[in-house]
Parts: sequence; structure tokens; C-alpha cells
Amino acid sequence: MTDLFRHISLHGYDKLVDSGLLSYERFFWFCLHATIFVFMYIALTFTWDQFVMQTFSINLHNPLYPVENVPFPAVSICSNNRISRKAAAKYALQLSRLDPANRSVEYFEKSILHFMGLYFQYERSDDFDAYGEFQKFLDHYATDNNETFYNILGVMKMLTPSCENLIINCMLGTKPIECFSKNAFQTQLTMYGPCCTFNANNVYSKRSYSTRYAGSNMGLIVILNTSQSDDTGSLLNMDGYAVLVHAPNKFPDTSSGGILEVFPSTNEESYLAVRARVTDSDPDLRTFTASHRKCYFDNESPYPQVLVNNRYSMQNCITSCRAKSVMALCNCIPFYMPLALIEGAKGIPFCTLSNIECIQQYRFKWRNVLTHRVEIMGLEREHEEALFCPACLPSCDDIRYSISMMSLPVDQFSFLGGVSSAPQLKDSNTQISVLRVFFGDTTAQFYRRVLTNAWSKAFCTVGNIVSICMGFSLVAILEMLYFVLKNLFASLKTYVKKSTSRSKWRRVSRLSTANSKQLLICP
Repeated sequence: MTDLFRHISLHGYDKLVDSGLLSYERFFWFCLHATIFVFMYIALTFTWDQFVMQTFSINLHNPLYPVENVPFPAVSICSNNRISRKAAAKYALQLSRLDPANRSVEYFEKSILHFMGLYFQYERSDDFDAYGEFQKFLDHYATDNNETFYNILGVMKMLTPSCENLIINCMLGTKPIECFSKNAFQTQLTMYGPCCTFNANNVYSKRSYSTRYAGSNMGLIVILNTSQSDDTGSLLNMDGYAVLVHAPNKFPDTSSGGILEVFPSTNEESYLAVRARVTDSDPDLRTFTASHRKCYFDNESPYPQVLVNNRYSMQNCITSCRAKSVMALCNCIPFYMPLALIEGAKGIPFCTLSNIECIQQYRFKWRNVLTHRVEIMGLEREHEEALFCPACLPSCDDIRYSISMMSLPVDQFSFLGGVSSAPQLKDSNTQISVLRVFFGDTTAQFYRRVLTNAWSKAFCTVGNIVSICMGFSLVAILEMLYFVLKNLFASLKTYVKKSTSRSKWRRVSRLSTANSKQLLICP
């Protein structure tokens, strides 16, 4: 160590072994080096903590990203009326014929309204005995012989007003399109049950400049039949309809996050301006675990069944987590949840009227989701009552939409003139509403998640701190390595030399002893 301190290039260490200095001078240099070493250790610890905490960052990569490169969102239109009067009367007549007690059609029409309790958003009801009695009748008399359970999904689809009666005419990019086709509206399950969903298959993800759908006249224009002559069971206390704007690969449930919802009024022309924020991630982030980078790439997922078209979404993960909780607590699955997202759903029945009491008991839990828990004084009960899904992380590559709505009174005659032959207009009391969905801007904001602290930056930061405090460099490392190897080689050489000498001495000693035993002394 004395030899090292005398010859190393680090500043001040030769003072510790300088024989020309007095004892108190060497003690001063020792205290100085100890203080600098402690300061350097604290600085390196703080720097490393900051390096680990700020490994990733999201930067604005392109504030003028062309909107034609952004997938057009899916649009789900849900009528506020969840039970059609005509469909309910037809089903009530069918149940009346199956009833051995010959109860009236009016009785069953009233009983069919109990199905509204299956929706989470509907107001709370305590008439559980009536629900149970009606469900027992349905299980016994309204279940086919080839069915194990009562087909609640098929019945709810039958009772829900059809999309053909709701949607009158459609236009996209100033051109008329066929409303009910693979590339337009299809009946899909949502949080409100069966609804009319546009772009469910994401066919408008790639477009050209001429089809960017920016502007109120260039986007999706839908003429709706919002008359209330067929209303029986309203889902929400309003005079209008619900519109859900979401990515095509996400199940539309607002409680799962990332789903936008507005409620346009009837007899109005509603303008929904959509704006997008695109987030991309550097492929180098794949070297880190998902729990460290706090997101999943498209081909990663805690539950493989939540991948839709090989794309992961946090919303589908939360939907799957909620369905598992419903299965565990109520031993059923809500009829509007997609079975493809639920693991272990085979053999589990859909929730019926007999499960409404259980559903209402845990409604608060399923509508409040936590993916990370932080202990906050006074919120202990909310932590325990909320649904906890720690495995559901955000998507590394995602598109977030935002919307703003403006409404104007609709000009009935101008729109009815072009669709006067529509079958929905046979009723003289028909009221129409117009919905326009379009991109509000021609550009979107493009963000990119990147590595903030690469190994080169950490190397430079640590090197700067150590060089400032100790004058440390790569030359000093090579010097220390040289002195260590030099002394190690000298010690090894001395050890080998001593071992050889000792072995030679022992061999001579044994030979002398042997020769002494053979010596004969003659008188």
C-alpha cells in the first residue's frame, strides 16, 4: 500500500506516506481524504437513486403528426331504451301461453321489466322476491330442452331495440355507405348491452390524405330514429341516447378507463370532434421487465385471453379482472361481457334475475378499480371495497382519444328529404337526430417513451463525480491493477521459491537420515 500511494496518479495520496511530513500533517491529509470519500459516497448514492427513478421518460416526438396515420375510433351508439315495446309484447304473449296458471299478457309485460335490473347502471331495486319467482318460472317453462341454463343473452338481444330501427342513414367522408355491413355498423356487446358499433374491426386504421376524416362534413354522419313510441325500459334518466368512443380492440366499458362517453339529446344535430394522442415506445425498453417499465407491449399480457387482434389493452385486462371477481362472488357472468376475454368462463352461466341481489351487493366494488395501492389516511375502507387488479398495466403503444361535443337544433325537413323512403319513417311521429363524428384537427400529438438514463450517461455521471472528488480516471484503475498484480506475482514467486527450498531441504534431510541408518562402525 505504501508503494501504491507513493506512485499512484491520484492527487494527495502520496502525502499519507510521505516521511518528510510531521504526524499531524499526515493526520490532516487523512481527515481530508476521509471527508471527501464520505461526500463522494453520498453523492453517488443520491445520483444512483435518481438514475433508477428516472429510467424512462415520455417526450413529445412530433406535435404535428398527420391525423391520417391515426386509426379512426370505434363508435358505439346505444339507445336509452333497453327493452322494445313490440319485442316485450311478443315475448310476453309467448310466456303467457307457456304459463300453466294462465296469467295475462299484461302480467308478463310488467315482469319483463325486471330484466332492467341486470344492468349495472340501472337504479337500485329491492324487489328480490319478485325477481326470484319470475326467474324460477323462466327456468322451468322458458328454457328449451337442449339448453342447460336459461338463455338470458339471447333473450336480452331479442328485447333490445334493433340497430335497423335505430339507424336510418349513414355517410362517411361525404359519401353514402351501407349502414349495416362489415365495414360499418354491427351489433356488439357494450356496457349497456347490445349496441350499434361502427368500425368494430378497425378497417379504417390506414387511410390516405383524402380520407383523413377531419372536419364536420368529412367524418361519420349518422341519421338516427330517436322517437320514443317503442320505449318501455329506459336505462338512464334522460331524453337522448349514449355514444361511446373507443379504440376498436377495447371493450367499451367506461369503468375500465380509456372509454369516452357522451349523451346527445334527441332532435339535435350533435358534433363530436375527436382528438388523438399517440404514444409509442422505444424497442430498447423490451430489455426491462414489464413491472419495471410499468407497461406492456402488444405481444405481452398477464392474461393471454385479453389480446384482441394480437394487441394488449389495459381496459380489456380490467374487464377480465372484473369478470373473474363476479364469477368468484356471484358464480355467474354478466350477459354483456365478452366471453373471449374471460379465462375459465366455460361452464359458468350468465347472471339471471336470481343473481341481482348479489350483483347489487358488490356493485361499488366492481365500478371502482385500483391497479396500485397507496396507503392514505381515511381511505382504508375504500381500498378494501375496491376491485384490485395489480397485473393490469398500461399499454406501451397506445392511442388516447379525447372528444368535445356541440349540439344544434336539427332541421328535420332537410334530412328527411333525402331518406324519405326509409322504413323507419313510416310512423308519422318519427323524430330524428343527427350525429357527426370527425377529427377536430388535421394533426395529432405523437409522444415517445424512451430510455432517459442509458449506461453511457450513468458511466459519464459517475465518472464525473469520482474524478471531481478523487481525480479518479481509467489510468488510476490500471495503476491499481498493475500494483496488485505486481505484488501478487512477487508474493507468488517468493512462495514458490520458499516452497522449493523447503522441499529440497526436506529431501536432503531424509536422505541423510537414511544414510545414517546404514553406517557401520567397526572396532
